[in-house]
Amino acid sequence: MTAFEEFGIIPELSDAIDSLNWTLPTAVQSEAIPAILGGADALIAAETGSGKTGAFCLPIVQIVWERRKAAKSQATPTTSEVTPTFSPSDYCINREDRDVSLQIDRTGLNCEGRVGKEWHGARGRGGLVGGGKYYYEVTVTRDGLCRVGWATLAASLKIGTDFESFGYGGTGKKSYGKVFDNYGTSFTTNDVLGCFLDLDDLKIWWSKNGEHFPTAYSIDRKFRDSAHCLFPAVLCQNSGLSVNFGGGHAPFRHPPGNGFQAVAKAANIKWWTPEERDTVDLTTPLCVILEPTRELVQQTFQNIQTFAGVLKEPEIRCISLAAGESMSQILRTLETGCDIVVGTPSRIVDLIQTGKLATKSLQFVVIDEIDQFLADKNGSAGQIATMFRALPLVTQDGVRRQVIACSATLHNHEVTRFADRHMNFPQWIDLKGADCVSADVHHVVCHVDAAEDKQWIRQKHQPIHLEDDHIHDSDQIRPGTQDRETLSLGTKILKGIYVVRAIQALKMDKAIIFCRTKQQCDHMEHFLHQNNFTAACLHGDRSAEERQASLEGFRKGQMRFLVCTDVVARGLDVQGVPFGREFIIKTAEK
Repeated sequence: MTAFEEFGIIPELSDAIDSLNWTLPTAVQSEAIPAILGGADALIAAETGSGKTGAFCLPIVQIVWERRKAAKSQATPTTSEVTPTFSPSDYCINREDRDVSLQIDRTGLNCEGRVGKEWHGARGRGGLVGGGKYYYEVTVTRDGLCRVGWATLAASLKIGTDFESFGYGGTGKKSYGKVFDNYGTSFTTNDVLGCFLDLDDLKIWWSKNGEHFPTAYSIDRKFRDSAHCLFPAVLCQNSGLSVNFGGGHAPFRHPPGNGFQAVAKAANIKWWTPEERDTVDLTTPLCVILEPTRELVQQTFQNIQTFAGVLKEPEIRCISLAAGESMSQILRTLETGCDIVVGTPSRIVDLIQTGKLATKSLQFVVIDEIDQFLADKNGSAGQIATMFRALPLVTQDGVRRQVIACSATLHNHEVTRFADRHMNFPQWIDLKGADCVSADVHHVVCHVDAAEDKQWIRQKHQPIHLEDDHIHDSDQIRPGTQDRETLSLGTKILKGIYVVRAIQALKMDKAIIFCRTKQQCDHMEHFLHQNNFTAACLHGDRSAEERQASLEGFRKGQMRFLVCTDVVARGLDVQGVPFGREFIIKTAEK
């Protein structure tokens, strides 16, 4: 038995652990692995290089594999799931797939929600599979608020409030993903609404009293599939509706024409059964992992692939959403089935909002470097909030959502607020503390004083010197004085001199140099080249290909120095950097 097996890791993962030369769990792995395997939400703070990524990747891959294996063994043949076993006259509102307070009459074609200020919804008895054009009618029988449209089985019964349903409401607004836009006109008692679903051209629209409105939504082709097929859906708040699915009870008041057929007479219907509530979808992801940069997406994805690659029957299907990856290939993978998704918040949220990334089976949400995300109020913080609004608290088959968040420090107000809002009694795994510095890191501060060290004056006029930011180009520079602008320029030039001195004095073969701005990174890279040092630059303005080439060149020893901003380089795991795991050159002005 390996040390990892003592924490609950299955023997099948031993080969992957051995390939990484892991002999004993690190401190963070010793605490996080049992917590995650036990079903706990976890907040993790640990140093880069502490094994933090493996601490969540190992148990997640194991749980995903065990769930898929159990689901596959329980799966029943689905060859007959689209075979109609009912007659058209049997098609009605589903009494077993509704909010309990929605009243449905004996025919299953009339419903009312009588509770004020509460929404109550239901779906039809079958979903539409494959291609074809379908129609059903709804007549408003009692004035109030209502919404009609289409929804998958994964959708909320409050149609239009998630990315699995589409609605049209009485106030004249269409809705999808909680976004309500003006559409058509408002409707009230005795108005007849036509609900159109075109699975051939992948469009949805509505009509009122025979007047067709424009296309409301172009939908993803996944809605043709049995796993994501659309059911007629209605929603009431202190109102009443009469629904005609075209089953022969009464003719349509406004026949659709143009090749449309009644929902009840569709050739391919997925009829609802009680087992649908317990079905595990084998195609939609069980885990999403959010990383702040393309480099970290790829790094985490490689870790996931290492562990998933040794597990067979079933294989764990993983996908990277890093910038530069083929979107068409990503969409094909999501359509055919995926288990673990690794990406940046922007891409993941976009795919969720467009309905291309389903969330009904999502058990794990991992957010790496969460303090960095939450600090970006106008970007990532909002994207994460949007994502959590779209995520179910419980998966379709009843498993509670598990959230794992990693941070540079847990002693952060925004991180605490996030935990209170989105996590369930999280286990705090803090190996850093509020002001903790790793014992492996030796700090040296080099004070730069342009008033005392005047060599910058001579260096400024040499062909080789660290280029400044040109802020002082219009200032009157007076060397030898205590003028503020003069000393500021001198300090910037001296920093380059001191960096080269540190490299030579310590005989550095490999080091990471952090600069405050992207411009300073570019200038430092050029300055190192001028001094005959191989160096590569890594920051957000470089293309994905350039950043990847820089990182790989540094990892393989083709470049001695990696110059980057702390935002881009945060969390990168680079082996073989001397002076500890990273040698960070910083200068502090007096």
